[in-house]
Amino acid sequence: MSYSKKMLESISEGDLAQASVHFNEALSQDLPEEKLQLADNLFQIGFLEEANELFKNLLEENPEEDALKISLAEIAIEEDKIEEAFTWLEQVSPESDVYAQSLLTTADIYQMLGIPEVSESKLKEAKVLLPTEPLIDLALCELYFASEGYSQAIEAYMDLLKHYPSFDSPIDIDERIGVSLSRIGEYEEAIEFLEKSIEEKETIEKLFQLALCYYQVKENERSISMLERVMSMDEEFHQVYYPLAQILYDEGRHEEALQIAEAGIMKNPYETVLYHLASESAYQLNQKDEARQYLEEVISLELDSDLSKLKLAEFLVKEEEFEDIIQIISTLDNKEQGMAHWYLAQAHNGLEEFEKANDYYELAYPYMDIEADFLKDYGLFLREEGKLEEAKELLQKYLAEVPDDLMIVSLLENDRW
Repeated sequence: MSYSKKMLESISEGDLAQASVHFNEALSQDLPEEKLQLADNLFQIGFLEEANELFKNLLEENPEEDALKISLAEIAIEEDKIEEAFTWLEQVSPESDVYAQSLLTTADIYQMLGIPEVSESKLKEAKVLLPTEPLIDLALCELYFASEGYSQAIEAYMDLLKHYPSFDSPIDIDERIGVSLSRIGEYEEAIEFLEKSIEEKETIEKLFQLALCYYQVKENERSISMLERVMSMDEEFHQVYYPLAQILYDEGRHEEALQIAEAGIMKNPYETVLYHLASESAYQLNQKDEARQYLEEVISLELDSDLSKLKLAEFLVKEEEFEDIIQIISTLDNKEQGMAHWYLAQAHNGLEEFEKANDYYELAYPYMDIEADFLKDYGLFLREEGKLEEAKELLQKYLAEVPDDLMIVSLLENDRW
């Protein structure tokens, strides 16, 4: 038995001291092909320092072996030594038999560095050298997908399936196409690909993506059923709690929504939106103290605190706690926000401080001029203040967004402006 095999056996047995002894013996006594196999195995299981030493040893014995330089570059990448990786790859000449492989490795580096354009050019250069290699096409697909170029990714994945129908891809292409379609809003088509992918192999991630697509096409019951299944398969899959609670809330199942939101908070106490949804669900159940408590709790965590404070201000508007609204808005990190100005306008209006209210409505308007609820509220305020033409203009703008608000329709038809 070679010392290389003895080393691997010692590693599998957990005897690292003996493995180190066998490593040194393999380095000096094993055949080159045995050392190469050992280096590859060590790289795969994360013994990068030893693999690096073996590859360098082999390169000293055969300095023209460019494949070793690529292996050394891959180790450097794993160790985040990017300049060293480039140094090794630059030593592979365009005339080398493995130059295309060096281009693929170089493309990986540029993708890691967030320079997808250069990565793409390297992959296309490799494709010219190896025009019938589907793995290069797949690498381009994956680059577009990772770079969020979903339309381009879909086209590339489709071409790959067309040109290499028997290609045994290490990536689930149907899943990739389905996810890409969902990201560009083509949910019906996405469902077809995701369902096909699940038929081949069911995973939590696929079921989750499919459930979200069902929600987007308003098949809420199917979405709920699938999300519940995901949760039963793995309660630690934290992403499932918010969409499930939200859909239950949308369906008016507020008690269930609250239970799921609370369960999600237990699993991930730093998920801001779960506190917001728990608060809204509790409010719908007339549990107003609990609704406020959820918001105050998440504010205490200082996570997206401005957003949570605005949620609390919204709650306080409903409860007509006007002094508290002013107080919570005063603690915002960024007070120049449309919602903040609007809540202050409503607070001062409720306190009959109409001049201040008017000032805050004016401040809010540039931020909120397409928000229907704001337009209605501001229009009615102006009407009460006797600014009838301005009120009429805002309420007509509101009706363009909400034409079936019969109260405002009637008001505009019957009121004297």
